[in-house]
Amino acid sequence: MACRRQRAHRSDRGYVLIFFNHGVIASTMTPAGYQHAIDSGVYLKGVDTSDITGRSPVDRDDIGDAPVFVVIGQSNGANHGEMRFAARHAVFNFNMFDGLCYRASDPLLGATGTGGSPWCLLADALITDGFASSILLCPLSVGGSRVAEWAPGGTYNHRMIYGIGRLREAGFEPSYVLWHQGEADSLNRTSAEDYADAFRALVKSLRDLHVKAPIYVATASYGARSIAPDQAVIRRAQQSLISPDDGIQPGPDTDLIKDRFDGSHMGSAGLREHARMWHACLYHAQGRNQQQLINRGQL
Repeated sequence: MACRRQRAHRSDRGYVLIFFNHGVIASTMTPAGYQHAIDSGVYLKGVDTSDITGRSPVDRDDIGDAPVFVVIGQSNGANHGEMRFAARHAVFNFNMFDGLCYRASDPLLGATGTGGSPWCLLADALITDGFASSILLCPLSVGGSRVAEWAPGGTYNHRMIYGIGRLREAGFEPSYVLWHQGEADSLNRTSAEDYADAFRALVKSLRDLHVKAPIYVATASYGARSIAPDQAVIRRAQQSLISPDDGIQPGPDTDLIKDRFDGSHMGSAGLREHARMWHACLYHAQGRNQQQLINRGQL
């Protein structure tokens, strides 16, 4: 199910006031259940929305033994796409701001923006192909964020730690971590060394939390305002991070996606392609893991 959003969106940050100035209706009322996240400095007014109007929590038993996808990064991994999608299968959305689960539909709760994302499409495709019978999405991404902001000491490292803590309080554990980020760093001309160092510090903070899930790193650097040489630096940095022995796996190369409705953020066709790329990475990785278990006599 898809719903086209207004093309007025031009912000990588997703500030609520910008949406109002362009005539997009959004709620400014913060749910009472978000107070803990506000007091903890995680829910950022003017940055986060995660409006739950018209949504109802689902029971824990409805979700079953679902793999949990934690999504971290910036706008193209958040809700800044041109078209919204709603999952057709047993796909659920963990909302770190109130610690509850909902049926998954864009804009996904927990990430910035009021538009669309690839994650409902991805989860539906994985379920259709037998990857899982249900999937829980835990999106944490923030539009415009740089890798250093997710490393220890950065604003969003606290957000990541908080989100994983709330997830565990609800009885879930990350199964996969999907990292889609890099556009802000190519724009800010971050060096390859600084990018890699910040990302490794981010990974260490996850491992210190005993998150054992594999981390998939997308190659993502393209933005309309950055230039090709700076994008190439970030691409090299991201590709240098891949280390299967350390649980860091290659994600898709989403710089190949050309459908960008505003030059940077993905249009409806781009979001579908984004989902297909992630599906290929995850589905094939699952097949490789199963074959390794068979070879070891564990299946």
